Amino acid sequence: MLEVRSLLLSGLLIAFTACNTNTSQISTNLTLCCPGDYHTYASYGLTTSNIPVFLEDYLVAEFDAAFLEKGVMRNDEDNDVQVTLTYNHVNLRSDQEDVDPFMRIENMTTELNYAAVIDILISETATGVDVWRGTISRIHQVVPGEYMHEESARLQFRQAFRDVLASYPPLSS
Repeated sequence: MLEVRSLLLSGLLIAFTACNTNTSQISTNLTLCCPGDYHTYASYGLTTSNIPVFLEDYLVAEFDAAFLEKGVMRNDEDNDVQVTLTYNHVNLRSDQEDVDPFMRIENMTTELNYAAVIDILISETATGVDVWRGTISRIHQVVPGEYMHEESARLQFRQAFRDVLASYPPLSS
């Protein structure tokens, strides 16, 4: 288990440093691209999994805006592809395995170190076949008393989604 965790963390750190192509601190990584029939994907439905409540609304709004730039409209009722955004939390210190960074204890004096990873999976609605996959991620070093700055985070999320979707073929008119 420890060996698998070490390999995962090493891979994440390499991906964070090698794939960071934007000026924000959010890295992007493309893991599956372009086996689909993209010129027919005009609409998408979206689901989320495990995303912290305080992040979900504006994370989804920024993804929606970035995907709309590709010409794909959101329609959760009738769509060509399904998008799933999944949050994964990776503690970077073994002594923090049981610490939830979103449930800070008021008297906590320890800096938290973790990676926040959002997996993006796009699958054809009719067939269930995966046609695109990528991730955005960021290593966090949170000092006691620090809190999320939503406005700057929104801009960084939008740019990260644009960066990771750069290879997603735009809808042809």
